[in-house]
Amino acid sequence: MLKIYIDESGDLGLNEGYFIIAMILVQNTNRMKNIVKNFCAETGKEELHAFELTFNQKQKLINKVVKQDDYEVSYIVADKMMISNKSLFKDNNILFNYLFSFLVKDVFESNTDDVHICLDNRIQKVASNNSLKDYIKTKARGEWGFEKEMDICYFDSKKCKAVQIADLVASCIRKKYVYKKDGLYNQLNIKKSIRFPRGLFRLDI
Repeated sequence: MLKIYIDESGDLGLNEGYFIIAMILVQNTNRMKNIVKNFCAETGKEELHAFELTFNQKQKLINKVVKQDDYEVSYIVADKMMISNKSLFKDNNILFNYLFSFLVKDVFESNTDDVHICLDNRIQKVASNNSLKDYIKTKARGEWGFEKEMDICYFDSKKCKAVQIADLVASCIRKKYVYKKDGLYNQLNIKKSIRFPRGLFRLDI
């Protein structure tokens, strides 16, 4: 089974800024869990929240994540003001599902194993559980030729340590685009990056 962990950064409002969905495909989930578990034990934190960490703490965590080649990162970053179809902003579910489909399309088209996708349950605020499941299932079966089993589940990030790693990854991606700091980003094993909309995406906003 292919295990994928998702987190986002930014908001889906019709305003200036980037919205990011980060995806980490993990071969060894236990290793990622242990990275978070050990970090929390050392720092006394109940949960890894990237926005609470110092640069040195992030660097230490990223060094551990990239130590082995058993993961891949993909992401989509949207320049919201350059999305011409403003009707997508009428419902956050619609825009999130639309962007998410671009991110996971290659996974379903190329994978021959079952797919299990885990999202931080905070994302339910912008993406309805059933809406996303139904939308991606329709795409996977009807357009992408996926015939295996698939599941999309929401977890309390406190109980799903690999989702906390996805939060860290999303933070590194955000630093690159918003603050032009790409030191941690450049260490990650980036398989695919999508800048949306193509041809109109701005690197400086």
